[in-house]
Amino acid sequence: MNKNNSLLQNIIFPTSVIILLTAIAYSNIFSNSFHFDDRYAIFEDRAIRDIGNIPSMLKDILNRPLLRITFALNYHFGGFDVFGYHLANLLLHIIAGIGVYFLAKLLFEKIGGHGNSVSFALLASLIFALHPVQTGSVTYIASRSAVLATIFYIFSIILFILGSERNGIKKVSFHIVAFLSFLLGLGSKETAATIPLIVAILPFFLTTIKGKGHVIISLLWLMVLPLYVLIRYLISQDVIPVDTRFGYGEILPPYQYLMTELNVVVYYYLKWLFFPINGPNADPDIPAETSFLDGSTIAASIVIASLIYMAIRFMRDMPVVSFGIFWYFITLIPTSSIFPIADVAVERHLYLPSIGFAFVSAYLLMKIKELLPSKIWFLPYIIPLIMIVITIQTNSIWKNEITLWEDAAKKSPNKIRVLSNRAFAYLESGNLNRAAMLYHDFLKRFPNDPFGYNNMGLILEKKEDIASAIKYYQEAIHLKPEYWRFHMHLGNAYGQIGLMTEAISELQIAANLGPSNTESMIMLASLLAKRGETDRVIIIANKVLSIENENAEAYLLLGISYEKKGMREEAIKSYKKALELNPGWGSLTEKLKVMTNN
Repeated sequence: MNKNNSLLQNIIFPTSVIILLTAIAYSNIFSNSFHFDDRYAIFEDRAIRDIGNIPSMLKDILNRPLLRITFALNYHFGGFDVFGYHLANLLLHIIAGIGVYFLAKLLFEKIGGHGNSVSFALLASLIFALHPVQTGSVTYIASRSAVLATIFYIFSIILFILGSERNGIKKVSFHIVAFLSFLLGLGSKETAATIPLIVAILPFFLTTIKGKGHVIISLLWLMVLPLYVLIRYLISQDVIPVDTRFGYGEILPPYQYLMTELNVVVYYYLKWLFFPINGPNADPDIPAETSFLDGSTIAASIVIASLIYMAIRFMRDMPVVSFGIFWYFITLIPTSSIFPIADVAVERHLYLPSIGFAFVSAYLLMKIKELLPSKIWFLPYIIPLIMIVITIQTNSIWKNEITLWEDAAKKSPNKIRVLSNRAFAYLESGNLNRAAMLYHDFLKRFPNDPFGYNNMGLILEKKEDIASAIKYYQEAIHLKPEYWRFHMHLGNAYGQIGLMTEAISELQIAANLGPSNTESMIMLASLLAKRGETDRVIIIANKVLSIENENAEAYLLLGISYEKKGMREEAIKSYKKALELNPGWGSLTEKLKVMTNN
């Protein structure tokens, strides 16, 4: 085979298939809306609105800096146009799929797989890239972190394997770049922390990784893991950050979380992987397990132990299957062990582990193909095509917040967070009557939920029933007095009915409780400006600008305050900056013409 044919068969053709089929599977996502955590990761992260903040993002190493940098680039080139965010997610997913192809091909060739390595690798990459369970990481924009981390994860493992075959400076170079890729993975999502564990098991599969030198290298990688966990704990007091959603959820204690995850790994994750039709929703309702002696937990433990035994047993005869099983369990450690997080089971937790599933599935399908008559050799390849259809259907569930949470409410009809988010979706869409009805029923079922009262207040405020809205805001504050947003809403409502003293008091509380939030500070400064307290307005406006240096309202308030104090030049400068940031203020344009005699 000449070089051109080899390039075509090994690289060009398979990668083209991956790109084409993945693009088809996700062709209907580009008009899908932003979703729940997107408001925190994108809308409320003011730093991403200026790419000049990238150096400061890199310094914040425990807050997924690479993820935030990609959002900053998205915002720089397209603002909040959702198309660009979806395009970036899809392109990254395609890169991850191609990475799985090269990793699968490399492993198949190195650990003694029997058959065509290109066929195996292509099938594995397509199962990974087209599986409907990936919509939670690809279609859901904020979950880009899982895709980014997986790309660096794959790259790190590939470089480590290639480096093990080199000598001298080349070996060192490959291992250094592999380690840097590991660090970049950590800067994307904490699940990359398990790379040293994959490195540690590779010597059991690869004959090229032998001897004292490789043992030392593996130990050095393993030493990084407890060091990273210790640093995270000392700095944040939390090994894995808790996912933030609209509303709050219970965080299980470590033992109970572990018992629950034993069930999740078997009864939910394996089910979603093997039977993706009518799969998971945005927020599954998973019952908490309290004891290892529970029948389902014992059964799940037996299944897990059996799979691990099979992985050990098949290391020589079916190394690809063995490696895939180990990959699945190792990469689930950050989310399915003793480190509790709010979401005990969501599909995005399977993005990286599904690579192991893809290896096992591709190997078994190839074995099935060998048993099939030659006329129907293509049957195993129908599975990726079926996955495309299911993925397209699943993407439609993520069309907007209403479709997402209506689907979740059907599948998790008793979960407080699901029902709260569904009602809030209608509130955001402007369907106030439907939202009011849902929140009315919601508060009957969950009378102690402060977010329900707060959001009912928002509905009534939009309906101009301010007196009733105030009562709901007050009840929300009674149930959760430390949450700044409730005080802000109450203060804003007071201001609308002329209770200025009460309004300023509540907004001041909101500003104190949420010192980095500019919304409550702008409201406070606006009321103070009406009362003529120009010095306080200037102080607050400058504080806002120290947090968000392109806040048009802050510059407008500065201009008003400077003008009242007779500081004409400073007022003109502030007004010009406000108008530059918000050209739609026609009245301000006229005001500047008068002030500058132009």
